[in-house]
Amino acid sequence: MDKSPPQDTGKKKKLFEAAARLFAEKGFEKTTVDEIAEAAAVAKGTVYYYFKGKEDIFLFLIDEAMAILKQRLNRALAGIEEETPAILEKLVQVHLAFFTDYWDVCRVILAEAWGSLDRQQRLQELLTEYYALIGGYFLRGMEEGAIRRQDPEVLAAAFFGMTAVTALHFLGKPTPVDWNDIENRLCALFFGGAKP
Repeated sequence: MDKSPPQDTGKKKKLFEAAARLFAEKGFEKTTVDEIAEAAAVAKGTVYYYFKGKEDIFLFLIDEAMAILKQRLNRALAGIEEETPAILEKLVQVHLAFFTDYWDVCRVILAEAWGSLDRQQRLQELLTEYYALIGGYFLRGMEEGAIRRQDPEVLAAAFFGMTAVTALHFLGKPTPVDWNDIENRLCALFFGGAKP
């Protein structure tokens, strides 16, 4: 799968990957800008060309992670004319694949996002935008009668949480995971609780 951040400059991609890996391994506080530069094989000045400092790098991780998720979702659902159950199955697939492919980034965001008000606000803004995007598919399902009428933002947040926490839980296990089975179980759980 394509793991490069959207509109990547090459060096920013390296910095994205290095920062995600180091923040996941050592934590945000214990990781230095020097270590990020070294792991990305770029000069320290290059880091400061793109970012004001380590906090700015973290905000970039949040921005890029959400941009990648939206890009994948838009690509998977471009021009799709299927009914709501098939669309929601695609949503589950996109989410599980994203959390699997970006395991380090997701762990870092979950562990460190609440460390500063700027991080919390940035993540909240981006999640609200994303919930509006997927909420549109839930609204369509409500209009089709495939989903009981309810607040689409609450439903989108619950759906995101359900797929994110499930993926991160199973990614943390040492044994192999049957992702098709997980996908089927999530879809059954979601529709079992959301059908009218």
